[in-house]
Amino acid sequence: MDAEIIAVGTELLLGATVDTNSAWLATALAPIGVVIRRITLVGDDEEAIASAVATAIERVPLVICSGGLGPTADDLTREGIARALGRPLELRPELLAQIEERFRAYGRRMNESNRQQAYIPSGARAITNPHGTAPAFLVEHDGRTVVALPGMPAELRYLVEHALIPYLRDERGLRSCLLTRSIHLSGTTESAAGELIADLMRLANPRVGITAKGGQYEVRIAATAESRAEAEALLASVEAQLRERLAAYITEGGRLAEYVARLLQERGLTLALYEGHREAPVYRAFGPAFDRSPVLRGVIIHPLDYPLDGEGAMSLARGAAFDARQRWQADLALAVQATPPDAAGFADVCYFLALPDGERSVQRRIDLGTADGWAIAGSVGLDFLRRAL
Repeated sequence: MDAEIIAVGTELLLGATVDTNSAWLATALAPIGVVIRRITLVGDDEEAIASAVATAIERVPLVICSGGLGPTADDLTREGIARALGRPLELRPELLAQIEERFRAYGRRMNESNRQQAYIPSGARAITNPHGTAPAFLVEHDGRTVVALPGMPAELRYLVEHALIPYLRDERGLRSCLLTRSIHLSGTTESAAGELIADLMRLANPRVGITAKGGQYEVRIAATAESRAEAEALLASVEAQLRERLAAYITEGGRLAEYVARLLQERGLTLALYEGHREAPVYRAFGPAFDRSPVLRGVIIHPLDYPLDGEGAMSLARGAAFDARQRWQADLALAVQATPPDAAGFADVCYFLALPDGERSVQRRIDLGTADGWAIAGSVGLDFLRRAL
């Protein structure tokens, strides 16, 4: 079943609140075959909400609204949905009684403004909310369904698990299964990887996509079928092709940092690091992968206060790598030294690896002026170490 999410709240548009509900909904509903095709953010405006609902219900059989069910004047999701579907709001005495009882349980008197929460569109099915004062509801309209859920994450999640998913399974007959799998890559670019798998990314089922962050990449496969066995078979077929084409870049079993740390542990090797900049990109990239691990023997962070060209940076990295290996009595030592960025933010980042039986080096041109420039520098260093291992 295709679905759309409409997240309501002016605070979402202002960036004051991050819409985590939509991401959670997409993840929670995927296993029963609900595919989110679009997520729309709208402010606390009745006309905008009504317009978003009216257009969404023309495209998909399931529209899920979150937020805007509170007791204040700017909580207008009820009004917006009623307007979109051409149904008047009606007071439900049983909902009003539930809200009043909840306030009594708090030992407080219900404010008059909370009365509006007992209004839902005519013909709608009320969904009791045992964790808050905002009842949810769903409306079946011309064979399609609009669901309104509170914006509080804990309340929304409870109602999805205990009301929405049972409704979709028991009354809408959803029996399909959606399975996902990820393959993590490094040492390539998003465009290069995308060209290798372009035909697979055009498949309707399984769907294949790629995302990039800090010089690392994740290829995701999502297969939908009537049974888990069928979905697994679809995944396996496409995954085998992806692994064959991307073999040189795959970091097995997880993200790059965890993969490299595991390789070091499996080979019984220890590592020392020398970082020639306060950002310490490789050390930061390892992060939790080295927590409580004996693999990392020590780190030297020594920012330079004088400029270097590419040749000087590599020479410094070479000497620093051997010094760090000896100082920390490690099997390997990786040194990272960058030249000062030019006016456009680009720098030559030099990596030197001192090995028990030799040495390796590489130099990369990286835009350190971007927000994730140093993260990319860290990923390049990790991938350089991965290839050596």
